[in-house]
Amino acid sequence: MSGVPVVPMSSEPDKRLSHKEVEQRRREKAKQYFDELRGLLPYGGDSAKFDKNAILHHSILLIKHLIQELEQEEAASSYKPTPGKGSSADFKSCFDVNRQPLCFAGLDSRLWDANSAFCTLMGYSRMEVTGLSLLNATAPTDTEAANAHWQNIVKNNQQTCLSYVCRLVRKDTQHIQCSLDLNLMVKGGKPVCLLVAANPSN
Repeated sequence: MSGVPVVPMSSEPDKRLSHKEVEQRRREKAKQYFDELRGLLPYGGDSAKFDKNAILHHSILLIKHLIQELEQEEAASSYKPTPGKGSSADFKSCFDVNRQPLCFAGLDSRLWDANSAFCTLMGYSRMEVTGLSLLNATAPTDTEAANAHWQNIVKNNQQTCLSYVCRLVRKDTQHIQCSLDLNLMVKGGKPVCLLVAANPSN
């Protein structure tokens, strides 16, 4: 990643401009760059509603996601399996191809990662689903009960699976009834995140 060249911004023609003209040109350039960033975000028409802060926020998330994917690809390409030993690359591969809709979520219910089955279930791309709040993607009538389950498993440091039924809201606003299995991931005795398995009703 350190070998990425820095491309300088194109310079303006050398003209004597008043302070007002310089400021106006600077604002026009800033608007142009923000519009270009907005157009690159993978949110379709929704990005038209983003203000400048939101555009920067989502651009940073997108860049971090792309860097993470590049690092994972580099790690996978240099990985040499050791007989009899598992690895994070093995787990990542199994996670990705598993037909069970799975996702990793922070303690605040925001998704860190999701496999293809989960993305298909929710109607989002893998890039779009990152940062999505699973509680916010729960039908309003089920949100209070779902929130209570999340708080309960984290507060009690419950390391056994906790299951509950709710309706999830897809990107296209369609509701899907699912049984969610929450599995608390603990490191050093402290809760870190949750592995969530979604089981849609037929």
